[in-house]
Order: sequence, then C-alpha cells, then structure tokens
Amino acid sequence: MDREFLLPGLFTVLLGFLLLTGLTYTGYEHFTEAESVDGEADVVIDMVADDWYFEPEEITVEEGDHVKLVVESRQSETGQYDHGIHIPSLNVNEHLEAGETHEVEFIADEPGEHRFYCNVYCGDGHHNMDGNIIVEENGDHNHEDSGNEDIDTNDLPEKGFEDKQEQLEYQKVNGVKEFNLTAEHIMWDYGDDHIVESWGYNGQLPGPEIRVQEGDDVRVNFQNNLPEPTTVHWHGVDVPIEADGVPWVTQEPVETGENFTYEFEAKPAGTRFYHTHGSHHGDEAEQMDMGLSGALIIEPEDYEEPDVDETMILTERIGEGIYPVQGQVYPDVPEIKVSEGDTVRVRMINAGSTAYHPMHLHGHQFEVVAKDGNPVPENSTQERNVKTVHPGETIDIEFEADNPGQWMFHCHELSHSEGGMIAEIVYEDYESEFSDTDHDP
Repeated sequence: MDREFLLPGLFTVLLGFLLLTGLTYTGYEHFTEAESVDGEADVVIDMVADDWYFEPEEITVEEGDHVKLVVESRQSETGQYDHGIHIPSLNVNEHLEAGETHEVEFIADEPGEHRFYCNVYCGDGHHNMDGNIIVEENGDHNHEDSGNEDIDTNDLPEKGFEDKQEQLEYQKVNGVKEFNLTAEHIMWDYGDDHIVESWGYNGQLPGPEIRVQEGDDVRVNFQNNLPEPTTVHWHGVDVPIEADGVPWVTQEPVETGENFTYEFEAKPAGTRFYHTHGSHHGDEAEQMDMGLSGALIIEPEDYEEPDVDETMILTERIGEGIYPVQGQVYPDVPEIKVSEGDTVRVRMINAGSTAYHPMHLHGHQFEVVAKDGNPVPENSTQERNVKTVHPGETIDIEFEADNPGQWMFHCHELSHSEGGMIAEIVYEDYESEFSDTDHDP
C-alpha cells in the first residue's frame, strides 16, 4: 500500500480507538457503594440534584460529624438524567438515579474544604454541577445544642408563643426610627412537646417583625446576650457597607455582653428579613438553626394594604427533626383567619439554611406577586397552588378568599409536614365537624 495512504489510515484508526476508550472512561465514572456508617447521623442535610446544579452548593459541618445527605435526584422536565455525587477527599462516590431520593452517609474526618461534584457523563462536574463541603475543626461540638457547654439549660428561661411580641416597637429620635434588638439564650417551646435550647431575638422565635416605610431612616441598637459572638445581617436591604453585618468583612463580631448599632435607609420596599451572619464564615448556618431570624417588612410609600397581610417564616431544627412555621409546629401553628371576599397576602420567608419548601395551598389558586421582596411585573405573574421557597428566598403570594372552609397550607416535602410545617387558612364563622383532638390519628 502506498505510504501516503497508509499513515493517515493508521492515524484515523488510532484516533478512533482513543476516542472510544476515552468516552468509555469519562462517559460513566465507576461508582462504589458507600461504606455503611454505624449510628445516627449528627447532621442531616436535604439536597437537590437537578439539571444542572446541586442545592445547597456549600455545606458546613464539623470534624468528626456523621453526615447524612438526603439527595433528591429530580427527574427534569427536559428529560431523565441520572447524576452522581463524588467527594474524592472523603471517599464518597455514589450513583443518584433520576426520580429517586438517596441517602449518602460519611464521616467528616478531614478538616478543610472538600469539593463535591456530579461525575456522570462529563467526568468532572456534570455541566458544572459542583459545590464544597467545609469541615471545621473541633468535632466535639454538638450541632443540636449549640452554645456554651457549661450553661445548665435548667437555668434558662422557658418561653413560647404566649410570650411573643408580633412587631418590634420603636422610638422616633430626631427623625430616625430607633429599635432595640437583643439576642437571648432561651428554652423555646415550639409546641407539641418540643421544648428546645434556642437563641432568639428579643427572647422569641422568630424575632419580632420590624415594619417600616420605604425611605425611613432606621437605627437598630443591638445587644448580644448569647454565649458566643454574633452579628446581624439585613437580608435583601441595600444598606451601607458598614451595616451589612458580615463578621471580619464589614465588622468585628459582637462579643458576649457587647452592643453594636446598625444604621441604614429602608430601601427597597418589599418582604425582607434579618438574621445572624454568625461569628465567622463557618457558624452562620448553626446560629440560624438555633433561631436567629426575624421579618423585616419595608412598605412602599403608597402601600395598598390587603384585607389580610400575614408573614410566614419557615425554619428548621435539623437535630430535632422539626420544621416550624412562625416558631411553632403543627397543630400549634397560628391560624391565618380570613373572611369571605378578603384579599389575602402571605409573605413566605425561608429563614433556614439547608431545606427547600414547596408550599401548597388547598382549595385556592394564588398569584406570585413578589420574589425576594421585589414585585413581579403584572404580565409575568404566575397562578399557582404550589410554590417552592428556597433557603434565603422570600415569596409573596396573594389570593381571594372565595372558598369557605378550613384549608391546609403546608410544605409538600412531606417529611417537613410531618415535622410540623403546616398552617391552616380558617374562614370566619366556619365550623368544622372535626374537633381539635382529631388532628392526630
């Protein structure tokens, strides 16, 4: 055979072989069964693997934690795609079949930052599906009962729903609305026999609602009475940099017994909230889980108040297995009372750090009128009866009370409903044939 034809032919065959073997290798990386880990998990984290992202993308745990990732591998509307989760430095490598929920367990035995990624098809990150697990030193710390281990919880004040202040009062000083906010160490009664060591703003969970008008000058005098340093962040508010509340970036954390003053103009209007940003990057989620969040509502100048305006803060106590609404678990969640013909606005705030909540309203359709506090244009509003609220997200909905009854409004991640994330819309003068004792079988 002529040499000028032989060499290109051999090259083509060799190239085809390399492509075939390369695709075989990168097309589906070998998965191993996760080694079994004895005992109950110290940290349980709900995750989503979808096209093309993981959520959450960053997870913080402590050295020595037994971690359980409950991963929902969603079956996308665009097709059915299997995923995988690979954490090379923690010896995790599991296949995530589409449409299934998988439990992935491991021991966080190496302090530092560990990258995880989907290793299906593309080998290193399935269309950039990746994230980080941060393992902090000191694995003896207990996520369920954070705080000073020397404190006897028997000495902590026990507080509950009857002690709550709905809105934080203010004084007007030289034209500035001045609020006093504290962070307190308490035992909080979530209801249904769940009394849990907690950290609450002004001694309650969630913290009292701060409600102002757009353009108001606001001053918040913050006092830290917790056993650990902390800060306050004004989520979704365009504050000046010195008021942003990020430890070691915009301020030093507020030490135990000390105070800090935050000043800002209330803007833009919308459903916002305030929450801890921790004492450093690694403990914000833990401090939020303990209860440090509250609603901040900034009304527009010409606010047309609906007949019913309710705020619904969604939180989580992972170690306790409960998912409260407004600091309570069902059946102790306060009812949303309406009258037939009312226009009802519900401001949903996900103040948790790990869980997403598909909130489903029975008996009604609603419109999504604001996302992250910002109005949805009229030509883009969505008529729904389920809307997922992600960590750190706020969703405002409105509906007409046109169907008398006692209607469930609950998280359709049903393990969260089981953990208490259920509210009820109750019409005036409606009487159910079932008594309060019929909530449980």
